[in-house]
Amino acid sequence: MLNPKTLGAYIRSLRLQNRMTQAQLAEKAGVTDKAVSKWERDLSYPDIALFPRLADILGVTVNDLLKESVGEGRPSRLLQILGMSHDIRTPLSIIIGCSNLAELHHEDPERLTYYLESIRISGEYLLRSIDRLMQVTYQEEDTADSKRYPGNVQELGDYLNHRAKARMDALQDFDFSGKRFLVADDIMLNREIAAEILEQAGAVTELAENGIEAVRMLEAAPAGYYDLILMDIMMPEMDGLEATRRIRKLEDPRKASVPIIAVSANVYEKDRKEAAEAGMDAFVEKPIYIDRLFETMTECLNKSTE
Repeated sequence: MLNPKTLGAYIRSLRLQNRMTQAQLAEKAGVTDKAVSKWERDLSYPDIALFPRLADILGVTVNDLLKESVGEGRPSRLLQILGMSHDIRTPLSIIIGCSNLAELHHEDPERLTYYLESIRISGEYLLRSIDRLMQVTYQEEDTADSKRYPGNVQELGDYLNHRAKARMDALQDFDFSGKRFLVADDIMLNREIAAEILEQAGAVTELAENGIEAVRMLEAAPAGYYDLILMDIMMPEMDGLEATRRIRKLEDPRKASVPIIAVSANVYEKDRKEAAEAGMDAFVEKPIYIDRLFETMTECLNKSTE
């Protein structure tokens, strides 16, 4: 048995062993010549539904196809994706289980808080798992943020216990009393969540439902009225990037230099780069992690007063 470095090389070697051209394999598999060419060059992967047919055509088992690896014994992208099923199902089980328990014990504040915290932390872990899945799919590098979270479900239990305490300790260090923030987001619930979080830390918040309204509110207010803006990226009528560009061009230098933090569910490097190029000072991902948001806001506020 050959030991090729990639699934694509394995498919190619099996095709050659069977004396087939790319066109012949494509015809048997029911795909285009171009698709087979991309598979063999590792530019794309076959649809999982095609694996039984490919295995039959190439004279191997489905497991033979799945066991191929990429350099240094690392599993292929496909195997990594399939292996993440457990990492996704485990936190989902915790979320569902804690939701059921929270219903049963809704009159016990201490237990309810514990279950809700477990749900939130498991949701964060699930989001990291999805991020890792996307990194595998699109061959992106791990981000610094993704390395802050557990890499497998064995670590999740310890992480749940540690993170719950660390979060509560961290939030006691933030006080935004006397600060006024503008929150721009087209989804009302997101605006309400952000406002509640900020007001719990002593801030005054005002809300805008799109970029146009955010710019208008800033223009109408006295210079220095807003200490910072939390700006969603994807909004109708005017998105957060364009709103930021317009703010940076305002004649009043104090208004034009107000700190703006991007808040977005689009978290890839190109999204962060676009935000920075538009003039945003920092980037915070959705869903909002309160401690990280507050840390970023504090950094931006400190820079603006230097």
